[in-house]
Amino acid sequence: MAPRDLVRLLTEKGVLGDGRVAEAMTAVPRELFVPESLRAEAYDDKVLITKRDGAGVAISSASQPAVVAIMLEQLRVEPGHSVLEIGAGTGYNAALLGRLAARVITVEIDDDLAAAARERLSGVANVEVRTGDGWAGAPDHAPYDRIELTIGTSDISRAWRDQLADGGLLVLPLWLRVGVQLSVAFRRDGDVLRGESVYDCGFQRLRGPHSGPEGFVAVGGGEFLILDDAAHAAPLRELLRRTPREERAPVIEPAVFARIALTEPRTLALSDLSGGLRPGLYDTRSVVVIDGERMLTYGSPSARDRLIYGLGAARPLDRSRLRVTAAFGDSPAPSQGWRFVRRSCVIDVTEGP
Repeated sequence: MAPRDLVRLLTEKGVLGDGRVAEAMTAVPRELFVPESLRAEAYDDKVLITKRDGAGVAISSASQPAVVAIMLEQLRVEPGHSVLEIGAGTGYNAALLGRLAARVITVEIDDDLAAAARERLSGVANVEVRTGDGWAGAPDHAPYDRIELTIGTSDISRAWRDQLADGGLLVLPLWLRVGVQLSVAFRRDGDVLRGESVYDCGFQRLRGPHSGPEGFVAVGGGEFLILDDAAHAAPLRELLRRTPREERAPVIEPAVFARIALTEPRTLALSDLSGGLRPGLYDTRSVVVIDGERMLTYGSPSARDRLIYGLGAARPLDRSRLRVTAAFGDSPAPSQGWRFVRRSCVIDVTEGP
């Protein structure tokens, strides 16, 4: 396969409609931005894991091309724009941005990934790769017309807001809760960021001192516990060592669980290195996990009962109808919807027409 075949596939799927983005993806060979061992899969529409930590958890990847295309269309880059990218990764997205914008600065936290991306991008004159913590942005060339994160985050740095030109767009994968990660295009309106478009997505997590409390915690047997607050992991690991009570699982649509996750403060997922997710709920005395056709309850039935109640009350969540706003000071709470208080900002999510 070749770049044009990938573009044709994404166009047929309906995720690629912008002519300039299509031209960029046709011109940039993705196989040159992945390890040689993965080049046979370079034009498949899937994530390619490029780095894992010591426990085997994926910490860097070449993002799924469909999501790359969606986010670039959300970003709406114009030829004269200056763009800041947080998370250089393989350098592929920066190469695409280099064909869309006048200037691109991309920041990568890992020395080895930054060095590899810099080498791959050495012939692209308008792209600069920097090594550092992307939380601080790159203030020396601010303001930027566009800022894009290619890593998931539950918080929004003031630096990104401050370094974005008023009226500019910030596109990032926003982690609201386990099971709900959204690619949100925010437009800066003074001190506030107002969401203009929302799509479903899934990304590795922001790393470094501002990565947030959520985490991936090994629980044994090659499995990992995904939590919004890794501080809760110890008692949950003990619960998961018990023999579960097993019963037939109710049918759970992902969109229904997403609504439950927004409402429930304690959602989790169990995963393994293959990336499959088994969603569930927990409290201090109980864990319930949906594993295919089985519902597994560890400890007391309290989490299981909350899940059953939520399934009876929840309707599917249409992510395209969500309206997301981020404020960096005092702001009135919405009369309906959900509020997420982070260290740096307050994120309000409501459902619109």
